[in-house]
Amino acid sequence: MPSFSQRHGYSPLENAFQRESIDAALRTKLWNILKVTIWDRYAPENRRYDETTKRIDYLVQRLWFNYFNHDLDRLPDFYGDYGNTGAYDVLKEYFLGCEWFEVYDLLENIADDQSRLISDEAREWINGTLEEHNAAYRFVGTEIAEITDKNEIQAIEAALLSADSPVRTHLDAALRMLSDKEAPDYRNSVKESISAVEAACRLVTENTSATLGDALKRVQNLHPAMSRAFSQLYGYTNDASGIRHSLTDEATISYGDAKFMLVACSAFVSYLKVATNA
Repeated sequence: MPSFSQRHGYSPLENAFQRESIDAALRTKLWNILKVTIWDRYAPENRRYDETTKRIDYLVQRLWFNYFNHDLDRLPDFYGDYGNTGAYDVLKEYFLGCEWFEVYDLLENIADDQSRLISDEAREWINGTLEEHNAAYRFVGTEIAEITDKNEIQAIEAALLSADSPVRTHLDAALRMLSDKEAPDYRNSVKESISAVEAACRLVTENTSATLGDALKRVQNLHPAMSRAFSQLYGYTNDASGIRHSLTDEATISYGDAKFMLVACSAFVSYLKVATNA
């Protein structure tokens, strides 16, 4: 269940998804990707002849002029010299200390720059890192788009706060498995999400042994279309990919699959509580 600080608004649940925030670990990894894919390719000894080095120089000039709005006369050499701060140091200090949204602003500016120094492979690496750390944003082309909005987070939070104990236990497990930054378990997160719906239907119908399919047929005041939709979702979790039963087979379940199931099942649990009390 949500912690004390989450229930009382001191530690928002949305932090599990890093929405409107970036923790130090994610910020550092994003910087390291830029370092490996761009900055480490700078060759000061060949800056007059090396094409990549010249592209980096021009990128930094454009960032200095357009993004930071700094005086170009004060742009230092990329690595500096004799203990002086270089442009690299300025960029690093800014990236590791700026507001969360400015990290994404800078990434977009570099991705959209005519130098094209962020390759498709680098964007995939960044997106993979954002997913690994449960960030609510991804590169879509050269822009960073939100893929987990506040309404989705509120749907999960509302269900966690209002659900009865067995239902909440499943939802809490699904959220923990989805948001685990070290070892996310999307397959079992999906299983726990649909199990929360099954537990909610069993409570409503007062039948502790009913399957979800059977229980849905007995829920009063439930629209037939809603019943069919969740019967089909239940079927999805029992299909040949074996999410629920065939534990020896690896199902291909993505972050998007698991997040959708958690949001949809959370919303249904809240809906069911209202509909059956109407």
